[in-house]
Amino acid sequence: MPEITSNTTDGDQSSGIISHGSGWNAAHDNTGQGNPSVTRTNSAFFGPRAVSATSRGGIYFITRNFFDFDVSGISGTVTEARFSAKTLTNGGHDAIVLKSGHDPSDTSTKWFSTWLTGLGGTTSGWSNSDSQVVAFSSNVTVASNGNFTNYDLNAAGLAHLNSIAGTSTLFKIVLMNYDVDYLDVDPATAGISQVTGMYFANDTTAGNRPHLEFAASAAGYGNAVMGVASGDITAVNGIATANIAKVIGVD
Repeated sequence: MPEITSNTTDGDQSSGIISHGSGWNAAHDNTGQGNPSVTRTNSAFFGPRAVSATSRGGIYFITRNFFDFDVSGISGTVTEARFSAKTLTNGGHDAIVLKSGHDPSDTSTKWFSTWLTGLGGTTSGWSNSDSQVVAFSSNVTVASNGNFTNYDLNAAGLAHLNSIAGTSTLFKIVLMNYDVDYLDVDPATAGISQVTGMYFANDTTAGNRPHLEFAASAAGYGNAVMGVASGDITAVNGIATANIAKVIGVD
């Protein structure tokens, strides 16, 4: 299948180091620590951590990864697509692809929260049942070190991709840990610490870069025939317009 490599504006941002005493929600609903990083070739940390660190009982720390794709060259209707990312370290944890509202051109904003606020939601107390939280895949177990994990786009992901294919609008996603971050489970209470590493588009080895694979049906004949607009034509001499490239030798 054809594939589109993620733009080099992909990257990650973390919630910041939040003490256990502040509660899980302080980390889960944080605006983010510092600015998003878009220059990394890879990251050893993706997902949530709850680790013993201080006399206060430890810390919370969450990282979310962000990707954007130029889909202006796609023509026809995308019938299947998948996002693929290569594992650097610590596979075996589940992750999920979601629609994102972050602005890849602005690293002064907090992508950790604007992935949601950019879609009209709020970072405070968000739930995966909120209407703005749109899953573009099911949860997938991250592959072992050095292997790609494939996240097949669901109906919502394909519908959005088709709505912007062939335009200058970027296809933007956030890759999020599923078991803790997406499901909003306190990792300290659950005894979970899930950390995964993966590669970004800035990696010098092309074979390591995240990408979007897709299959698309032909756009079909798109011009008027004998004064009838193509949108009003379903077939010419019994042949579906999707299977017509020319009419009497004319493109």
